[in-house]
Amino acid sequence: MNYGKAWRWALIVALLAFTAGCQASGKVVAPEQIPIADGFAYPVGKTPTVTQKRDGDGWYNAQDFTENEHLAEDWNGEGGGNTDCGEPVFAAARGVVILAEKVWLGWGNVVIVRHRRPDGSEVETQYAHLKEIKVKVGEKVERRQQIGTVGDGEGRFLCHLHFELRTPECRDWGAPGAGYSSDTKGWLDPSDFIDAHRR
Repeated sequence: MNYGKAWRWALIVALLAFTAGCQASGKVVAPEQIPIADGFAYPVGKTPTVTQKRDGDGWYNAQDFTENEHLAEDWNGEGGGNTDCGEPVFAAARGVVILAEKVWLGWGNVVIVRHRRPDGSEVETQYAHLKEIKVKVGEKVERRQQIGTVGDGEGRFLCHLHFELRTPECRDWGAPGAGYSSDTKGWLDPSDFIDAHRR
């Protein structure tokens, strides 16, 4: 028996069971209160564009969307270890903060920003394991405005940014979720979405 895989599945089941009992804690926001997001950018790095590879731009995607049933991308500094602790985390697009708080079970500090696209559809971005939160619930943010800093989930991980991009079909809309699942309905590949909606 592969105990590593069994342990991972036990953790996923426990997280899903816990999540099922949690209410979404995000602020309810009327669509007309959400500013139009006229373009998206990456949430880390000195410039709005980074690549997923270790190629000298300072950041790389250590665990991609759907890899090991991951519902996000894990952004790490190219220096390795905890060299990215405290680095700025930026809003991917204009929007409104619907959640900014310390969250249960290894998430640490989490920020969720709701975005309204020019066609009226909504998406939200989640930024997890933050060391610091620099915004408040209800605050309107601009693309590439600093909203927090890279952290380690209160010592549970090496420092990195867990970054999710979701649609309203996501079962965790407005709230932190399990982070891993074979059911990806309502989650989008963050880098693919950003690359397709840059300004």
